[in-house]
Amino acid sequence: MAIERSGFLFAATALAAGGLGGWVLHESKYGAGSTTAVAPAAVVSAAPAPSPPTVLVFEHVTPPPACDDSTAAVEDCPMIGPSDEGVCNLAAKRCADFKIAFKPKVAQAAVACLRRLKGNELCDPARVNGCAHAALMAACPDPVPSAAPGDTSGTPPATVVTSSCEGILKSCSSEPLAPTMADCRQTLSGMTDTGRANMMSCLSTHCRDRGLLGCEAKKD
Repeated sequence: MAIERSGFLFAATALAAGGLGGWVLHESKYGAGSTTAVAPAAVVSAAPAPSPPTVLVFEHVTPPPACDDSTAAVEDCPMIGPSDEGVCNLAAKRCADFKIAFKPKVAQAAVACLRRLKGNELCDPARVNGCAHAALMAACPDPVPSAAPGDTSGTPPATVVTSSCEGILKSCSSEPLAPTMADCRQTLSGMTDTGRANMMSCLSTHCRDRGLLGCEAKKD
C-alpha cells in the first residue's frame, strides 16, 4: 500500500507539473491577455465630381437705328398778336432763320423751344439763340466716311463739315472766341448747306465779337 501511495503522489505531482508547464508555455507563446492586432481599413479617396457642361448663351442684340435728322414735322413759328403789342418780334425772325438753316429734326427742336418762351423771353437774344444752340448740340453727329478702297493712309476722306470747319478754324485761330474742331463739327452737323454757308460768312467777319455761338443760323 505504501508503494501505491507513493506512486499515486508521484503521478499527481507529475500531472500538476505538466499542467503548470503547459500553461507557462501557452502564455509565453501568446502573451497574457493579448489580442490579435487588426490592420486599419484602407482609406479610399472619393473621385472628384465631374464638372457641369459649359453652356454658351448667345444673346441677339438689335443695333440702334441710325441717327437721322433729315425728316421731321416742324411747328409754326410763334406769332406776335394784338395782345403782344410792344413785344419785339425777335423770336419770329430767328425762327424763320432756323427753318432755313437747320435740318428738319433740328429745326423742329429749335422751334418747339421758341414756342415755349413767354413775354419778354421772346425778346431776349440769349434765350432765343439758346434754343438754336441746344437743338444743334443734340443733332446727329457728322458721320465719318470709310477710307476709299486701296487707301492705306489710315486717314478717312474729309466731309463737307470737316472741310468747312478747317476753314473756320484757320480764319479764327488768333481770335479769343475761336471754336474747337469738335464744337464746330457738332454745330455744322445739324445744319443744311445754306446754314453752313451763312455760318462761314458770319464767322469770316465776326470771329472776334460773335464767335461760333453768335453766328448760328445768322444770314449776315
